[in-house]
Amino acid sequence: MSTLSLDTRADEDEWIWESFRYHSRTFSLAAYLLPRSVQMSVATLYLYCRRVDSIADQRVLEVGRERALQEVRQVRDRLDETLAGRPPAETVLWRRLAEVHEQSSLPRGPMYELIEGALWDLEGRPVVSKADLIEYSNLVGGSVGAMMLPFLADPERHDELEPAARKLGIAMQITNIVRDVGEDIDELDRVYLPEHWLDEHNVSVEALRHGRVADGYPALLEAAMEAAEQRYVDSFEGVAALPFRSRYGIRAAARMYREIMNEVRANDYDNLGRRAYVSFRRKLFLLLYDGYERRKHRLTSDALSGP
Repeated sequence: MSTLSLDTRADEDEWIWESFRYHSRTFSLAAYLLPRSVQMSVATLYLYCRRVDSIADQRVLEVGRERALQEVRQVRDRLDETLAGRPPAETVLWRRLAEVHEQSSLPRGPMYELIEGALWDLEGRPVVSKADLIEYSNLVGGSVGAMMLPFLADPERHDELEPAARKLGIAMQITNIVRDVGEDIDELDRVYLPEHWLDEHNVSVEALRHGRVADGYPALLEAAMEAAEQRYVDSFEGVAALPFRSRYGIRAAARMYREIMNEVRANDYDNLGRRAYVSFRRKLFLLLYDGYERRKHRLTSDALSGP
C-alpha cells in the first residue's frame, strides 16, 4: 500500500478506486450497483481489509513470520490512532479511513477481528474441525460483512442485520478457501479444510502438496461448499431486507461469488492445479438471473454419471 501523498483529492479517489478494482474485480463490479454516495467509502474500507490480509498472505513471504507479526501489530496501532481521529497524516489509506469513520461510525469490533484473523494465520493455528473453519471464516470474512453495514442500512437496523451480514461474509470466505486450496498450500503451506474432514475422506495433506486429487476429494470439497451454501441461503433474508440499491449490489456480489463453487465443479474439482474464476459474461448473466442451483445440479449429475 502506497504511503505517498497524492497531489489532489481527485488523485486520491482515483488511486483508491483503481486499487479496489485491481484487487477485487467481483466486489468492485458489484459496488457500481450500490448508491454512488457510499461507493468510495466501500472502496476505502476494502483497502483497509486488503492491507491486513496482504501482510498475512504476501508480506510474510517477503519478510518472514516475525516481521509480519510486527507489521500486523503496527496496523493495529495505526487503527487505534485512526479510529481516535489521529491518523498518520502522510498515508492516504489511514487519512481517508478516518474520514469514513467520522462520517459513518465504522463498527470497531469487526475491524479488530480482521486483525485477529491475520494473527491466526501468522501464528499457524490449525483448522481442526468445522467449528474452527467457521470461527476463522467469521474473523476474516464475517467481520467484513459487519463492517459494511454502515453503508447499507440505517444505524438502528445494524443489530438486526448483522447476523445475516456475517453469514454472507463467512460464506464468501469459505468460497475463497475452496477456490484457493492449491495456492494456499503451495505458497503458504496452509490448509484451511478441517483436519477432521481430511481424515474422514482419506485425503492427506501430503497428497494436496503434490497436487494429487484423491477419490474422496470431491466429497470433501462438497462438504465445504455445503457449509458455504447454507450460509448464503441464510443470509439472503437479511439481504432482502436492505434498501433497494444496497440490496441489488449485495445480492449481485453474493451471486457472483457463490458461482465460483460451480466453477470448481466445472473444473472437475481440481483446485490444486487450476484456479476457478467466473467470466465477466457470466457475472453479467448473474445480475439478471440466479442460475446457481440449476447449474450445480447439472454439474454434479455429470460428475456422478462419469465419462
